[in-house]
Amino acid sequence: MTYKKLLRCAGKTVLTLLYLVATDCHAQEPVQDHSCTVDAAGAFAVPAGEDGHNFDTGWGLQAGGGIAVSRPADSRGFSYYLTANFMYEKFRATAAALALAKASNPIQLAKATSAHAGFSAVTIDPSVRYAVNRRFSIYGVGGFGWFRRGVGFNGANPATLIQSNGIALDRLASNSGAFDLGGGANFGITKNGGLMLFAEVRVYRGLAINSGSTLVPISAGIRW
Repeated sequence: MTYKKLLRCAGKTVLTLLYLVATDCHAQEPVQDHSCTVDAAGAFAVPAGEDGHNFDTGWGLQAGGGIAVSRPADSRGFSYYLTANFMYEKFRATAAALALAKASNPIQLAKATSAHAGFSAVTIDPSVRYAVNRRFSIYGVGGFGWFRRGVGFNGANPATLIQSNGIALDRLASNSGAFDLGGGANFGITKNGGLMLFAEVRVYRGLAINSGSTLVPISAGIRW
């Protein structure tokens, strides 16, 4: 056998092995879910609880990522993930809430013309997905983490809006724990799975000093 024939034979052997490995990996990889996941989305948010009286609806964003604890062997079945998620939402205070804050703090807020709140949360969330087929899956998520409620005023010296649980504080922000719970659906946009659009509804409930704060973000974005 000549040198060229040996090279040709070796090349065919390597290509064959690569094809077999790729075929085997593809067979073991779920069509939609991978061993890790990341996502980002924009959100329309509704304040609820006591803060439902303090703020109008707002906008924000969320992002997250995590790893798979268990995945199905084919395109259908349950996948279990452990994820970390970040949420930020911004709201404008209602006229009634601003008027009440000014009446409660007439010296500090005499010149206040508007107020807004920023809510942030970082949570650790176990989640479960159920793949209905190669392109569509539904999921539920819930967990616990850190929650921050901050309020700022425009047209006046910095001061705080009356806290949602009725306590007036001389600071701009309050931190506490929070629970979150939600669910949504993933829609595959590529033939081989992996890249998805998703829509989700989630509820965040503050604890302790933020116990009157409940947020309901409705988000849509992209996930891998």
